Order: sequence, then structure tokens, then C-alpha cells
Amino acid sequence: MRRTLRTLLAGAIIASAGGCIEPIEVATDDEAQPLQVGQSRRVELRFRRLDVDGFRQTITLEDLRGLPKAILDDVWLLDLPLKQFSYNALEQLANLTPQQAFQEPVPVRNMVTLLNLTPDNVELAGTRLEELVQLSTAIGQPAPRALARILQIGVTDRIIPLDVASDVMVSGLIASHPAGQSRSGPVTPEHPDGRYAVTPGALPVTLGDVVDNFERLTERFGPATLPDGTEHPGFIVDAQGFSVIEEAFNMTVKVNANALPYKGLDLTDLSVDNVGSLGSQIDTLFATDDPDWLRIEGLVELPTIQTVTVRVTEHPTFVPAGDQRDPTPDGNAPVWDLPPWRFERLVAEMARKTTEAVVPDCTVFTVGANTEVFRVCTDALGWTTFQTFNNVGNPPPPVYLWDLQHEMAQVRLHDGGLAEGEGIVEFTIRDIDLGVTSATVVDETRRNLEEQPRLLRAFVNAVADATDGAADVFYYRSRDGRDWLWFIDKSDVPRTADGGYERPVDYPAIGFYADAALTQKVSSTQDVEGDTLHEKVELTTGRTVYTADAEGGAFSMKLVAKPSRNRIELEVQRIR
Repeated sequence: MRRTLRTLLAGAIIASAGGCIEPIEVATDDEAQPLQVGQSRRVELRFRRLDVDGFRQTITLEDLRGLPKAILDDVWLLDLPLKQFSYNALEQLANLTPQQAFQEPVPVRNMVTLLNLTPDNVELAGTRLEELVQLSTAIGQPAPRALARILQIGVTDRIIPLDVASDVMVSGLIASHPAGQSRSGPVTPEHPDGRYAVTPGALPVTLGDVVDNFERLTERFGPATLPDGTEHPGFIVDAQGFSVIEEAFNMTVKVNANALPYKGLDLTDLSVDNVGSLGSQIDTLFATDDPDWLRIEGLVELPTIQTVTVRVTEHPTFVPAGDQRDPTPDGNAPVWDLPPWRFERLVAEMARKTTEAVVPDCTVFTVGANTEVFRVCTDALGWTTFQTFNNVGNPPPPVYLWDLQHEMAQVRLHDGGLAEGEGIVEFTIRDIDLGVTSATVVDETRRNLEEQPRLLRAFVNAVADATDGAADVFYYRSRDGRDWLWFIDKSDVPRTADGGYERPVDYPAIGFYADAALTQKVSSTQDVEGDTLHEKVELTTGRTVYTADAEGGAFSMKLVAKPSRNRIELEVQRIR
């Protein structure tokens, strides 16, 4: 990966041919030795600038695979809406032929039945509407037609449409999972914990996901602990055969940057080291005013998944429908106390969303010369009451319309002899597209990275890393002629393959201070030419500041001379 930076430098130098470029020196200090307490030493730091404008840098799939997963996972590309994927999955399940469904386990067959429930095929036995069958016989109207009138749908319409089922699966199952709620990102004053909210109902896609073709989706959406300590069971138990990228995948960016590393000091032995410079220029690094600043090639035109196995768990005991209208708008049904990923709660949410289309109305059933024998009234909240007249039979008890539907579904889930708690629905869907094209992925990625280029800070440092040594501080000269000392940030430290850091990054004191006790900070993360990440302090001749290294040593640093415009001499003393 270091070869990438040298390629960039070579291209920049060639592009600059015709000008006079001072040779680039990589300082080595064979005499560097640790300072003892009370000892001091004078060192010189130089600032070099080589501006590169509009240089194209291509990162291949091989390059990306060589980076730590932790870096790739921190590069958020887009929030992928999952509604279409969910719909595609449920549609495939619902459209299984009877022969195909018969090959599946009983819970899966029951799920297929639930997705295809209509007034014409629903079995009311064991539900609150069981009496409707007898009443229908008494009034001379088929029970399916009576149920259809109550639900205000056609006799052969799905009781829960697939688009509604899809919406609720996304909001209840996916969005309730920690991985569907937040993602990692840069630490900022607005996001001090580095966590960002995910678009509801979406999958946060990172560069790591793209590089490994989503192979860790099972891990990401498996069992997890919510912030309140609740255990989420997860819902993806297997996922294989992702087709998202090809081997020719690459990213090409157009950059404007000072391509040379900064010169810094390892305070422990006062060696002069190099600090990679690109991450600190992240806000101005990319030529985003050029619509072609980012190219992503090698994405499959229509990303697909070969197989995904989804599991939905049910409550251990039967969850009855409510029998009271209050407290509104839910009534007293215990289903609303269940977590949103439970089967019963999902079905109740689907039913409630379906009944939002129901208008307040009374359905009247008559016989003979318009003699009313049965009346069903539903109010604006979905509360449904039943009345019978002229001794035609006993009416069902009042109930919310969605309670009625989730009870029907819950009873049907246990057809085939399944006991309560055994109705775990685990189904596999095959060859499903993700519901998004590669063009959409590219467009969303480009837009998001234009708005939040800092997402790429650690990535850029890793790809174009010019760091050599273990500098704690480094010298920066701003274009207005001011001299600065910048304190190292952990994003400047190379990462290891497992996502850790090559050296300690937890300093006992960060930044620069006016006193030897390191209690009066004089540095800040003020904006200097786009950088607001590093602690920095302006130096003038004769000024002394104090700082510490990672091992706990404390040092004074005094600017004693400026031999030339881009050179400073510091007197550094170890004070403890």
C-alpha cells in the first residue's frame, strides 16, 4: 500500500516538470537516543509542500483487501433501503406452489398460508369469529363474503397485502436490530461517540461490505444486545452467494493535496519522523466540484443474494386478543407489550397497518324483506362491535379489527400439530435481488462522500500512508506564514491487520500546555486550513509550550530560531 503514495508522488513530480523542485529528503537520525530527565537537545524541523491538483488515484480490489477490516467498515457509503428486498423475499415465499411448500417444514408452510390468507380461504375455527360461521348459515350468506364485508376487502384479496407485510418486516424486524439503528462514523462534536443514526428501514452499507460481498451479514444481523440491555435474537441465520462486485472492482478518486509528509518528533528519542499528510487535508482533498471526482467500477449491475435464511420467533405462550376498547388506541391486548421482532407483534402491526384503510362504517346483514339480523360496526380507531337481532345467534365479542386478524394468524401458525412456542418461522429465499441497481449505489455513495468527506480520513491515511516512525508532534506552516506545532491524532497512526494500532494512541495528556504540570492547555482543534481534528498551537520565536509522549514523559518545547522560511529550530527538554 505504501507503493500507492510513491506512485502519486512520482506522478506529481512529473506533472511539475519545468519547475525547480528541491530534492525530497527522508530524514534519518542514527544518533537519536532517549532524553534523560533534565537533559535538552536542539532539533530542526522542515516543512515541505508539493501541491498536487486533479491527480487521479486508483485503488483496486487487491489494494482494498489488504486494508484492515476496521478501516473499511468505518467508510460508510449509503443506507440501502430494504423495503423492496423484503417485498421480493415475501413475494417469493407467498408464490411457492403447493408442491414446493410441501417440501418445507411445517412452520414455513404455515407462513406461506398466512401470507396468502383471504376471506375465501381463512379458517375461523378457534378464533373469536368462529361464531361468524354459524351466523352466516343463519343469514344465508357465505362466511367468506361476510368476513370480506367486515374487513372491507374483496373475497379473494389478501387479508394482509404483501406491501404491508414488507413494510412491517422492515420496521419491526430489521429496524429493531442494533445494526439497523446506528452505524459508526467520524468522531465529531455532534457525534462524540462516533455513532450515527441509520435511515429507518435501511441497511448501512460500508466499504467493508462491498469488498467482502456482504459475507458478514449473518454476523451483523445475528443475536445482539440493545442499548437498554435487551437481547435481540437476530433474524438472519444464514446468507450465502452474494453477487455485488466483480474482481475488476476499483475506486478512482481525483485529489488536490500537498503530497509530502510532515516532519515530526518522536519525543522519546527526538528522532525526526514522517507523518502522513493526506488525512489532515480531508476537507479539501477531493475535487468534488468535478462531477467525475469519484469513479466506482466493477459493481454487478443488479446485486443479488443466492440464499438467505430468515428466522422469526414466536412468544412461548398464546397471546390473546384484547377485549376492551380502552386504553385507546391499542386497547388491552398484551401483544403490544411484546418486542417488535416477535411473530405475534409483527402480525398485529401488519393488521393494524392494513386496517388504516378501513373507513368507519356499519355493515348490515338482512334476510327476507330487508329484515336486519346482524350488524357489524367499526369506528375510526378500528374498534369493532357485533350485534344480532331476531334470535339468529350469539354475536362475537367486541374487538379491535387488528386484534381479530392477529388472533386468526396466530391460530393458523400452529396448524399441523405445532404447540405454542414451536411456531418459529425459518424460511430460505433464493436468488433475490437487493432492490437496488449499481448505478444507485454509485450515485448515493458519491453524494454521501461529497457531503461527509471525513468518512474517508482513516481510509486515505491507510491507502496513501507516508508515515515513518512514531512522531508525537509535527511541524506545520500555514499559507499565511504562521508556524504551528500539531499534536498527533490516532488517525495518523498506521493500523494493524486486526484493526488495532501499530503503537499506543492513548496519551496521558493530549495537546500543548502553558505549564509543566500540563494543566493549562493552550492548544485547540481550531480550524487551520481545513483541519479541525488535531490539537495545535501557534509558535513564535521564544515561546515555550509543554506536552507529553505516550509513555508518560513530559517535555518543554521552545522555538529558538528560524533559519529559513520553512525551517524551525526547537529546544526540547525532558522535565520528567
